[in-house]
Formats: sequence, C-alpha cells, structure tokens
Amino acid sequence: MMEKQYKCAYCHNRFKNKNEAERHQNSLHLRRHSWSCAAISGYEAAFHPSTSPPSQAPNGPSGDACGYCGEEFSNFPRDWDARIEHLTNVHKFGECNQTKKFFRADHFRQHLKHSHAGTSGKWTNMLENACMKDEPPADAAGGTVVEAGEPSQPPVQTSTALPPTPTVTERSQQRS
Repeated sequence: MMEKQYKCAYCHNRFKNKNEAERHQNSLHLRRHSWSCAAISGYEAAFHPSTSPPSQAPNGPSGDACGYCGEEFSNFPRDWDARIEHLTNVHKFGECNQTKKFFRADHFRQHLKHSHAGTSGKWTNMLENACMKDEPPADAAGGTVVEAGEPSQPPVQTSTALPPTPTVTERSQQRS
C-alpha cells in the first residue's frame, strides 16, 4: 500500500499524489475563484451568441444558445417570452440558493446538471465563465505542497492583539 507522502501546507491532511494535494489546497484553502448562479444578472445573461455554423449569418449570429442546454433561439425575431419561459420552466432559473458558492468548477457543473437540468457542451463554458468570480487572496502563509519528511516552513504568526495600554507613569515618561 502506498504511503500518503504529500501533505497540505495548511492542515494536517496527507495525499497519495501531488495533484490531489494541490486540488485540496486550491479548493479548500486558497479559493482563488468561485462560481455562483447569483452572478447571472438576468435572463439575457443566460444566453450567448450561437457558434454553430447553421446560425451564422453575414451580419452575425442569427441565433443565441441557452447557456444551460445549448438550445438555439432565433434572433430574427428575438422572442424573449419564449426564452424566459424556457429558462423558468426547463432550468428553474433563479430558484436555487443564490448565496451558494462553489469553489470547484466540477461541483458547479454538478449543480447545473442536478438543479437546472443543464447538459454539458460548448455552451456550458460560456455560462461557467459568466458565473466565475475572483475571490480575495487567502490569509494563509506558504501554500506549497510538500512531501512528507521535507521541512515545512512554520506559518507566519500575526498578532491581532492591541499593544498593552501604558500606565500613568509610562505616559508621563513618554511626554518628557
């Protein structure tokens, strides 16, 4: 049996291979990106210009694709009632927990599949990109996966405590 030779720089978890350790750190500790349905600002944001050859016209795409399933909707005329009905009835648009964030793209894809009847395809990438947000940097030090047995740098200690309040005698000495 293979020993778990890679350890997380942030916690005591150990992993059999470096990729697993890095994925663990990136998704649990570093969290550089998140995906959320709340990022889709409205019905229009759930559609993007179709890239399929039959929908290409001399003056641009003749249709838009649904970001959840790739279904094509004509731009001539652009029927927003049909699009909104599609998003509401087929994909339950806006019905999920809008505060939920996913810190791994594969978990967000699973959410799209199970909560919104999403199907994978080139249209999914457009929706993922629209739903991805940068996260503020983590406050942890280091972050490098190390092999077990290698010395790891201790985390930097930062103090949030206020300095002690000077006594009356110390204050009078500071003024002089």
